[in-house]
Amino acid sequence: MKKCGVPTSVEWVVFRLMPIVMAGSVQTATALDFSAERIVKNGESVVTAQVNAKEDRWRFEYTHPQQGVSIMIVRMDKQHSWLILSKRRQFLEVPIAADHVPTVTERMEGEISREFVGDETLSGHPTELFEVTVAEQGETRQYYRWVTKAQRFPLKTVSKQGKWSEEFRRVIFTEQSTFLFELPRRLDNANPSAGMQH
Repeated sequence: MKKCGVPTSVEWVVFRLMPIVMAGSVQTATALDFSAERIVKNGESVVTAQVNAKEDRWRFEYTHPQQGVSIMIVRMDKQHSWLILSKRRQFLEVPIAADHVPTVTERMEGEISREFVGDETLSGHPTELFEVTVAEQGETRQYYRWVTKAQRFPLKTVSKQGKWSEEFRRVIFTEQSTFLFELPRRLDNANPSAGMQH
């Protein structure tokens, strides 16, 4: 029996989206305002999004909607994320999952060691390249990580095996408008409990 007012396909979106959208290392975000294009490659999968970050909030606008979701707004202060399905003019409010927030700190979660490789300019930013060893799920894995010298921001991270990578392009470190992180008006609430609220 279907839940009243909630299409089965919308419910499916929530469970399918979680592991795909923000695949990568999980770590608490640093309070740094910026905008950028974020590209995550995982095997054959490539997810590209315009990212805006401000203190404890994030906005991801996907080049190609992920299971119907075109925008995700993460509000750490409210302890939930909004998944916006633009074509349906609906939104889903879900708890913040660990993989909703990308890693933008210099060190990776589970980092065991790092070795300085050299200096390199990447996308116009002077960076330091490191070879990083991380403990993940009982295994040891190696990554190459480019960190900006000025902001200590991880501009690019690539697994040594080459199967996974995360890159921020066209990064601009500047204050972001709070309006970017508000829920747009005239959207219907697609949460299961929404139809029962008065």
